[in-house]
Amino acid sequence: MIFEPIDINNIKKEYEQTRQDNQRMELERRREVFEKCPAYEELDNEATSSYISLIRDRISGGIDSSDISIQSIKDKAARKKQLLREAGFPENFLDPIYTCSKCEDTGFVEQERCSCFREKLVNKLYLQSNLSNILEKENFSTFNLDYYSKDRIQGYDFSPYDNMTKVLSSAKSFVENFGTSSSGRGNILIYGEVGLGKTFLTNCIAKGVLDKGHKVFYLSSNELFQNILSPYLMNQEKALAELYKYVYTCELLIIDDLGTELINSFTLSNLFEIINQRNIHGLSTLISTNLGLKDLKVKYSERIMSRLVESYTVYNIYGDNIRYQKRFNSTNI
Repeated sequence: MIFEPIDINNIKKEYEQTRQDNQRMELERRREVFEKCPAYEELDNEATSSYISLIRDRISGGIDSSDISIQSIKDKAARKKQLLREAGFPENFLDPIYTCSKCEDTGFVEQERCSCFREKLVNKLYLQSNLSNILEKENFSTFNLDYYSKDRIQGYDFSPYDNMTKVLSSAKSFVENFGTSSSGRGNILIYGEVGLGKTFLTNCIAKGVLDKGHKVFYLSSNELFQNILSPYLMNQEKALAELYKYVYTCELLIIDDLGTELINSFTLSNLFEIINQRNIHGLSTLISTNLGLKDLKVKYSERIMSRLVESYTVYNIYGDNIRYQKRFNSTNI
């Protein structure tokens, strides 16, 4: 499992390839028009010669006949459109072809990245995040608060609905502020029983951060430590180094279902190192777990828990199992 950093130059090469492809299409269209309408080719050559003469006269500072020349060029352009129509082509058939008309396939508009450039970057970030197509289904726009009861539960200050409303609002603020400044970043720990929407919420956050053009890497805890441990045991130092590098440098690391991995001294030391190093470098980490805070302390030691308590915003999600509700609803339709 190898993760290559996104190279902006590769995106620029894609634009170059797009321009080449469109230019070939333009040439094919010109050949098609010339074959069907030889008069157009003749007029096109005359128009080109007239334009070159106009430029040459202006450079040389000769007799000022620019008004006549410009009018002649305009007349030829109008005639060319007429010939295209008569031959059965649209007037703009031989206009330059651009996949993105905003930047004309350069990726930049007035030295700023075009929206199409950002879209290409976000698409690559999606592929790199290990989230594939799941974010199309699980995002803030599809998050349904109706699964959370508005009735108070003994031992809690808020109903599941009110609690989740607050958590959802905080999650949206996290995304909105992500990357705006060092103080805009942060870490999140989400805990609660199985089937309460923790993974769904992490996916919402992941999509929001990805859509802002930031690097996100998502793995379950089991996947994370399997992919670190396996290369280590097999002495695949290169693969291990590349995975370590990505885990340590992505802007948002998501570790889902902490507690499902095999817990031993190796995984404990690696978990501490990941949490600690990412904190030191100001990189955000989001952890979800089915374990309560007391269970986390027992399983992961005081040293790890102290890092989580010190530098993570903690959200407790509670209520009725959403998976059971969905299954019940589907069988009663």
